[in-house]
Amino acid sequence: MTQEEAVQDVTNAFQKATDASLPIKYFELNISCPNLIGSVSFYPQEHLRHLLATLSTIPIDKPIFIKMPITESNESVRSMLQVAEQFPIIKGVIFGNLWKDRSSQHFDPQEIANATKGNFSGKPTFDRSNELIALAYKEFGKRFVVIGCGGVFNADDAYKKIRLGASLVQMITGMIFEGPQVIGEINLGLINLLHRDGFKNISEAIGQDNDR
Repeated sequence: MTQEEAVQDVTNAFQKATDASLPIKYFELNISCPNLIGSVSFYPQEHLRHLLATLSTIPIDKPIFIKMPITESNESVRSMLQVAEQFPIIKGVIFGNLWKDRSSQHFDPQEIANATKGNFSGKPTFDRSNELIALAYKEFGKRFVVIGCGGVFNADDAYKKIRLGASLVQMITGMIFEGPQVIGEINLGLINLLHRDGFKNISEAIGQDNDR
């Protein structure tokens, strides 16, 4: 697949989803999908700009959040956000996607020795996700809603991301391993954490650990 074919593929998918009038709140544009093949990449500024300009030609009636990589440098991530902020259809960003480095302290050495090709979700993503949440909120928080994703297994994990700048929190691996009831447990836990810190609601806690 060429870069142009990838842009058209994404655009066609958004067009079909828009035409279907799906009962959803927002679209997620995953520019960091590990399944991209060949030399396709949306990380370079000119590639991302072309993708977002093409998407902007579609009358999309839902906000779009970009699922961002966590394996890129701060400088690279910042350059992507600088492009994204130029397009009104992009309402927010999600930090972030999968982790590649197999030296994380969160891995079981025996399991990682037997692991085949692929990247990782869950706890190995937690710290870097938090760093980029803080960066995005500090430098682009007036422009973007930030969604925190990566390594959330309990209320403390979610609260950490909120205090760094996340307005919303996504769960993937945590729900799989802890079960669907963990969502309710986290919500109840957040109430206790907010009360402990003297906040009346989540909005008051967003970015409190960020020196923006």
